[in-house]
Amino acid sequence: MATTVEARTREQAAAPAAETPWYRDRLRLAVGAAVLLLVIALVAWLVVSSERRKEEFAARSLNQARAAAEAGNLPLASSELQKLIDSYKGTDAATEAVITLNQVRMINGQSELAAAGLRDFLGSGPPSKYRAPAYGLLGAALENSKRFAEAGEAFGNASKAADLDYLRARYLIDAGRAYRAADKNAEAIAAYREIVQKYPETSSMTEAQVRLAELTQGKI
Repeated sequence: MATTVEARTREQAAAPAAETPWYRDRLRLAVGAAVLLLVIALVAWLVVSSERRKEEFAARSLNQARAAAEAGNLPLASSELQKLIDSYKGTDAATEAVITLNQVRMINGQSELAAAGLRDFLGSGPPSKYRAPAYGLLGAALENSKRFAEAGEAFGNASKAADLDYLRARYLIDAGRAYRAADKNAEAIAAYREIVQKYPETSSMTEAQVRLAELTQGKI
């Protein structure tokens, strides 16, 4: 009897384990996929939420710095703007802060420093919406430093980067003025003629015609 029981026990031990039903494997895969998707969604939400908070903090800091500048506290404004640029790099507010900081520098009589800062900024490849104001401010900084030919070129680049006709024309007026101050009348004439030919509906048209007539003895 004992021999029979032992034999059966050995047979059971030697028998292959029963295969896992196919639906259990699919269930495990489905659960694993669901967990993975949940983790991905959670990580994405955390990233988006973090970026949103970063933008909000940066925007708040920019408003505070601008308030300090408007109140006449330029040293504090400059300090806060630089902190914002360093702490929140990559945000829209930090990009705007670069332009605002260089405006503050110009108001503070530091046009050369502003010009250098703006050249670095433009060389970094900023988003297109910031290129026109940055070039326009660079032109003003160079004009303040009596580097008129460079200012004319900067204003011309601002016109090319602008996305509205009235801004394109306004920057060309600035370019023409700077080129005239640099005794580059041919470049000034080209700037004014571009307004007459391309942007006749803008408010800059009349001034362009007047300046062009002065430079060409009435030949527009």
